[in-house]
Amino acid sequence: HGGTCRHIAFPVAAVHVYALYQAPDGLLYIGTGGAGLLVYDSVEDRFVRQYQTENCALISNNIHTIVPRADGTLLLGTENSVALFRRESGTFRNWTAEQGLASVCLNAGVSTFRHGESFVFGSNTGAVMFPSDMRIPAPHFSRMLLRDFMISYRPVYPGDKGSPLREDIDNTVRLELAYDQNTFSLEAVSINYDYPSNILYSWKLEGLYEGWSHPVQSGRIQFTSLPPGNYTLRIRAVSNEEKYKVYEERSLGLSVARPLWAGTWAIAGYASLCVLAGVVSFRVAMLRRQKRISDEKTCFFIHTAHDVRTPLTLIKAPLEEVVEKDMVKAEGMDNVRMALKSVDGLLGLVTSLIDFESTDNYTLRLHVSEYELNSYLETTCEAFRTYASIRDIDITRESGFPYLNVRFDKDKMDSILKNILSNALKYTPRGGSIQVRAFADRHVWGVEVEDTGIGIPPEERKKLFRNHFRGSNAVNLQVAGNGVGLMMVHRLVRLHGGRVRVTSTEGKGTMVCVIFPLRSRRLDKACPVASPRKQDTGETRMGPDCGPLREILPTMTGGDRQRILIVEDNDDLRTYLEGLLKEEYLVQTCSNGRDALLVAREYNPDLILSDVMMPEMGGDELCASVKSDIETSHIPVMLLTALGDEKDMLEGLENGADAYITKPFSINVLRANIRNILANRALLKRAYAGLEDGVGQVPPDCHNTRDWKFMASVRECVMKNIDNPGFCVDMLCGMQNMSRTGFFNKLKALTGHAPADYIRSMRLQYAAQLLREKDCSITEISDDSGFSDVRYFREVFRKYYGMSPSEYRNSMRG
Repeated sequence: HGGTCRHIAFPVAAVHVYALYQAPDGLLYIGTGGAGLLVYDSVEDRFVRQYQTENCALISNNIHTIVPRADGTLLLGTENSVALFRRESGTFRNWTAEQGLASVCLNAGVSTFRHGESFVFGSNTGAVMFPSDMRIPAPHFSRMLLRDFMISYRPVYPGDKGSPLREDIDNTVRLELAYDQNTFSLEAVSINYDYPSNILYSWKLEGLYEGWSHPVQSGRIQFTSLPPGNYTLRIRAVSNEEKYKVYEERSLGLSVARPLWAGTWAIAGYASLCVLAGVVSFRVAMLRRQKRISDEKTCFFIHTAHDVRTPLTLIKAPLEEVVEKDMVKAEGMDNVRMALKSVDGLLGLVTSLIDFESTDNYTLRLHVSEYELNSYLETTCEAFRTYASIRDIDITRESGFPYLNVRFDKDKMDSILKNILSNALKYTPRGGSIQVRAFADRHVWGVEVEDTGIGIPPEERKKLFRNHFRGSNAVNLQVAGNGVGLMMVHRLVRLHGGRVRVTSTEGKGTMVCVIFPLRSRRLDKACPVASPRKQDTGETRMGPDCGPLREILPTMTGGDRQRILIVEDNDDLRTYLEGLLKEEYLVQTCSNGRDALLVAREYNPDLILSDVMMPEMGGDELCASVKSDIETSHIPVMLLTALGDEKDMLEGLENGADAYITKPFSINVLRANIRNILANRALLKRAYAGLEDGVGQVPPDCHNTRDWKFMASVRECVMKNIDNPGFCVDMLCGMQNMSRTGFFNKLKALTGHAPADYIRSMRLQYAAQLLREKDCSITEISDDSGFSDVRYFREVFRKYYGMSPSEYRNSMRG
């Protein structure tokens, strides 16, 4: 202008200028390629505005031509539309092919104003002429519709089975969906044939997220696995030209039901279950606490009984010794016997204390065996006849069969019958009678005990089997009792699968009947009682003057005395036992099982006499450890305990104990048991040393197979090396994986021979066999028997057999 130039720095880089228009107000409108419409103020020398698709209704940023109109508006030609720009308001209106524009791509910089009547634009398809007063059609909007509702990608219509629609989706205000219908979709549309691309859709789901989605032309709205709950779906139709302009907004209520397991009632049920579980857990915890306290109480009573029975032993044993040896004058003997009777009475009270306290734990488990009923009842009744005769009460027994084998837990059956009989004796006056009757049929057997006692009042019979219940008439008669007996009978009978029936007439007597099934699954599942060992009967029960033991006893008492290890935690009883036995035996003492286990290896006793209940290690554990060790398994173990139940005895015997004696015990019985065990050990020693018979086969009645297998292994090793003169004790120890000292003690205890003597005896036995069976020279037999020196062989053979090898051969063939 005026021959001068001005350079303008564009606010954007790399743009093409396609068209310019200088307005009367001094503003320069610049059409660019890619930057939209720029407005430059030449007075202030700055760009004041930039119109683009992002901030206005322009649908293209490529402005190819700018043509002013008489009314002050500008026609802008783009590659796909013609836009009308109102400079005063800064608004645009577009005319596109969808609205009827013939050419959709106007060329850059090709436009003119013809005679004030029309505009001509150049395009790819030729020139396009518009009248100067043409009106660009204004876009309009039709109502937004909802359609095409789908659940799990399948169309759903009103009236379909399981359909949540009661009417068309467009007329639905609230949509209630089941839990398995939480994947669904629908479509929003607006019928606009004039300018359909101008309508965009945006939506948000209140209750899940609050942000509006980016406007898109597709109105399809889809949800996948929508969580249960209540929501509001909001949908907007907005202008594509002016995205801030909202044509219409609709809302649809949504509700996704909770599953059955998460419903209100289910949650209430869960809460109830949690409360119930808490109550049950608390109750279980309380019951466990009560059981723990009860178990601790039971243990306390058992230990107390053990502690009480031990001093009773110290009282009873010396008194029995005084009576036996007439150590007091005649006038004092009655006092001693009275003291013994009092000790027995105190022992009975201790036993009652244990029975009273252990009633709850006593009935937990059955140990069943088979017994002949008549013999068992006779033995039980016989135990009460002495006391009954003192009170002038007649006890009779009847049976409806000659012979019947039945199964029961003997320990518990003893408690059942003894409680019933003792009650009958207790409440039957002098001159009365008690009848014990046994009966049986095809399915059951039972025992009836009928007395002529005081009976039970009718109004109190329902309380019979309650703990600590006693009849009022029994209390009035001041008959001693604790009310535990019948309650315990009831529990023990029920444990056997039986039942109790009581009939009574006050002042005339009572009949108690216990009935048991002949066959019961409960008895089949019960623990069988281990059969007694043969060594616990027969020879092991023989007295010191019986049978073959007569020959052994002199060797036990003469020469070297046998050694006994006493293990007892009570100092007084340990000292008493030591003084009692030291006259006949060499005695060593220990105060607990752990020390005794160490002492036994060094002391190598002939017998261990041990208490069961001790600190650190009890007698049962000590016995099991001794019997499981090859170096000590030959040592017999005798257990002393205050626990006299059959189960406890069987448990001790199964651990390998050779005898089980209950406190308080008789000194004579203790001594006889010790002598019998040691005598039987001497018999076993002879059997082990009986080389001519061998020990290759374990006897069928042998319980200590470890010792027999040990001797068989030793014999086998010696026989395999019988012709090897270099075979020695060290080699034999190595083959047995034992130390020389341990092997020496073991073999010496079992056979009475040192290892070297045992090997030599085996060689001599084998040589004697060769002399009997083969016609070899003495030298050959000496070599085959492992003797490298014939002269030495002749010497030891003569010493062993009392004659030379030649004389032995002649005598055997003679």
